[in-house]
Order: sequence, then C-alpha cells, then structure tokens
Amino acid sequence: MDDIQLTKDSKQLLAIIYKEYLSKINNGVSKNSAKRIGHISDICELVPDWLPDDVLETMNELSRSEYVFNRYGNNTIIDSYLLDKTIIYFENKNINTVKEIADWVFKLI
Repeated sequence: MDDIQLTKDSKQLLAIIYKEYLSKINNGVSKNSAKRIGHISDICELVPDWLPDDVLETMNELSRSEYVFNRYGNNTIIDSYLLDKTIIYFENKNINTVKEIADWVFKLI
C-alpha cells in the first residue's frame, strides 16, 4: 500500500481483513457476505497481540480513510464491513490469494 496514506498498523490490519475476505470466498461464502468483518471482538481475534483500544483506533482510522465502514453503539464498533475501495486496491496490486496477502503482510512487519 505504498500509494495510500495509512499508518503501518492500519495497512497491516487492512491486509489481514482482506485475507479473511479471500478465505471466506474460497470457502464458498458470497462476496457480499464475505465483506462483513463483524463486531470489535471479532476484529480483536484477528490480531490477538494488539490491545483492544489499539484495534479500535486502527479501525477508526480505516473508517476515516473509507477502507471499511463501521457501525457504532456504546462507543464501540458493533459491526464492520470491508468496502469496495479495499478490494479494488488489492486486486490492482495483483494480491489475490491468501498466500500472496500473507507474504505482503510479512513484508510490512
């Protein structure tokens, strides 16, 4: 994501979320359903080494940059969705398999 303005953590989390999207599709989930990321607790499971507050702030950054859509309740994310902008970005980078995205995330670390 050399050409987008995000923090390193946001790039990493977005790539992990995109990897989950690809995994869902590969397991027969429709594209529309695969875009659902879920509740903040679901997102925290994707990055278990991160503090929950850091996950929330990173998701807020991704929402402000219009890579995800977050629905809020009680000052937290109650549901989140991957936006087309993210999918288009990764497709244009020719990152279309779970292995390719894992390799890309590894390069960020």
